[in-house]
Amino acid sequence: MRVLRERVSPESAGIPPSLPRRRRVPGLRRDELAGRAGVSAEHLRRMEQGRRRPSPNVVDALAAALRLNADEQGHLRTLAGFAPPADRAGLVPREITPAATRMLERLTEVPACVCDATWSVLAGNARWDAYGCPAGAAHGRDRNMAWRVFTEAPTDVFRTPEHLAAVRASMVTGLRAAAHRYPADPRLRPLISDLYARGGAFARLWDGSPDPPDSLDRLDVPDGRGGRASFDKDVLTVSPGDLRLVVFTQP
Repeated sequence: MRVLRERVSPESAGIPPSLPRRRRVPGLRRDELAGRAGVSAEHLRRMEQGRRRPSPNVVDALAAALRLNADEQGHLRTLAGFAPPADRAGLVPREITPAATRMLERLTEVPACVCDATWSVLAGNARWDAYGCPAGAAHGRDRNMAWRVFTEAPTDVFRTPEHLAAVRASMVTGLRAAAHRYPADPRLRPLISDLYARGGAFARLWDGSPDPPDSLDRLDVPDGRGGRASFDKDVLTVSPGDLRLVVFTQP
């Protein structure tokens, strides 16, 4: 942060000249940057010393005060452990954040995967890979769980009609929220349009504004030994990055 401060002249940051004319430090002083970013000088000092982790909003405020361009802001966010602000341009964030990576690495006893806000699979842990989820081996749109569920793509996963209805309603609710947050995403709108054009359950749910179901999602998958294993699926939101951590536990 200190290096970035030294790059910015007080004049370019809108700070009027003051006496004495001769400044002891090049660029912005810590208190000047703190004032422009809306944080205390002490808070900024601790961040520069690595003793305090900034929030995403503080990182963005510092980037604005430092006159960083979009690439530099994204790099600063990455250094702070956050995803670049793709959503600022109306795009779905699709980067696996450090927090999501840590969760996958530490969830060693249960299958788990990470999806973006449109239900596209981004990565899975070793236990998830071992079950051979078709979405994990697929490419393009076939990695999207909502697409697979509504188009009835070939799968070894079995759900009861009740659980299938619940997961479909949950996915439509998620896609509707994503479409509102990311209006300019080039993949999301065509995905929704193509699902709607197929009619059936998706079109009925989309037109009906479904509420999120109260019941959990339960599914059966081959256990690799000739039998089947039942799992309950829980979905946690990982922020920043607007990711979905999908965890499968045996009831």
